[in-house]
Amino acid sequence: MLAALRASHEHLDLEVLDALTRGADTLGEVLDTLQAERTAATGAAPVIAGQVVVSTCNRLEIYLDTDRFHESVDLVLDAVSRTSGLDREVVPLCFEAAMDGPVPTHLYEVTSGLRSLVLGEAEIAGQVRQAFETARRAGRTTSMLHDLFQHGFRCAKSVATRAPVGAAGRSGAAVAVDRAEAVLGGLTGRSALIVGTGAYARLGLAELVRRGVKDIHVFSPSGRATGFAERHGVGMVGPTELEAALRETDLVLACSGRGTSLFPELFLEAGPTVVLDLALHSDLHPLVRHLKGITVVGLADLKLDTAAHEDPALHTARGIVAENVEAFRMQQEVRRIDPAMAALRREVFDAADGEIDRLRHDVSAETADQLERSIRRILAKVMHQPAERARHLAETGYADAYVEAFHTIFGIDISQGRSLEGADEAGADGASADGADGAAASEPFVPPAGWMRADRTVPPSLRVPGALGPEEDAELTAADVARLALRGARCPVRAGVDAEHARS
Repeated sequence: MLAALRASHEHLDLEVLDALTRGADTLGEVLDTLQAERTAATGAAPVIAGQVVVSTCNRLEIYLDTDRFHESVDLVLDAVSRTSGLDREVVPLCFEAAMDGPVPTHLYEVTSGLRSLVLGEAEIAGQVRQAFETARRAGRTTSMLHDLFQHGFRCAKSVATRAPVGAAGRSGAAVAVDRAEAVLGGLTGRSALIVGTGAYARLGLAELVRRGVKDIHVFSPSGRATGFAERHGVGMVGPTELEAALRETDLVLACSGRGTSLFPELFLEAGPTVVLDLALHSDLHPLVRHLKGITVVGLADLKLDTAAHEDPALHTARGIVAENVEAFRMQQEVRRIDPAMAALRREVFDAADGEIDRLRHDVSAETADQLERSIRRILAKVMHQPAERARHLAETGYADAYVEAFHTIFGIDISQGRSLEGADEAGADGASADGADGAAASEPFVPPAGWMRADRTVPPSLRVPGALGPEEDAELTAADVARLALRGARCPVRAGVDAEHARS
């Protein structure tokens, strides 16, 4: 089945996302390791066939091709706890999980920029594509995940061309520079300092150059400023020159994401300055926001006004998303009958090969070749209509009936897939064929209704023993949620979210 976990700016503070995404570049590898450890310890078959990790400044999402929903969610939560360093019982509070139907809808909205902080921004499609390609090169994708993401890329392209909304395909960096330009009253004759050398730094530099800013310097906390400056024809600022550079700079684009490098004391002699704080792991010390003359624009400040969300094009964009979700669903239904058609072709052509071999003993080679060509042309014509009929039945929701009829008529057993519209209890209830996870076997599988907080999708029997304390292994209570929220800096989950879940 298709499953996913998500943590995004839509239900978490950016500080929480910062904590969750630390180490996310190794999440795929850690997930592989945990699954191998599980297999070695229990002898059970792997539960995750494929995975794609999407990590950006707005979200951390993991898309899965899995045989067992509960176990795969549990493995992902373990992996995120290991990569981020957050307590295992805190991580489920930060994630939502879903399976099948809601997953492609969400991914296609994300890839099209409809769920970004900056509605309609352009970077996200490239970030999702890069995440997919990273997983593909590592051998972590499957045919279902390939189909899922390819439809997503087509959807994003259609939305950008047919229904531009919000930023209308512009980058978040462009929107940020818009804000800076408004505060400064124009960029003509202004100076800029870029902190960082990554993708956002390149986008910001391109925007500044396009708007006529000529005095641009770069500072890199990681020491990469020299190469960046040489490649892009800008000035370079070293660590000992940073304070002097800030005194002369009108606009700072801080986007290295390597942690605090811009401290309050560096700005004490700076004049009026706009700082674009665009990294999830901020370069900026929090006190800089309170300095006189310093205007800070952060990621959360880039949201477009409510008028963008009332744009009629948004309705069209969501219609395009729905079209691609349906196209993906139909493609998966068609894929379910592929084994049946392949088996039929094997049966028919194996029989033909046997008859052709017999003929070669009775007639000349030239005659046998002519007969073989004729037989294969006839078989191709005969097979075309059943194949088209099978595809039509699959597209209209009758794949199960076709495969059952196929088995009845031809006596060939075909291992079936499953529909995106519901769960196969035998393959999703948490019980493996060899009796592993027997505690969950007696529990009927109930698919989550849309997106649910991750700790509520995993039965207590599948949780790590003692996760809530030395002798605790039970459902989270309101007191648990309050206690975890009050731990403070370990995972600063937004108080309003915690209170809502505690009440419920």
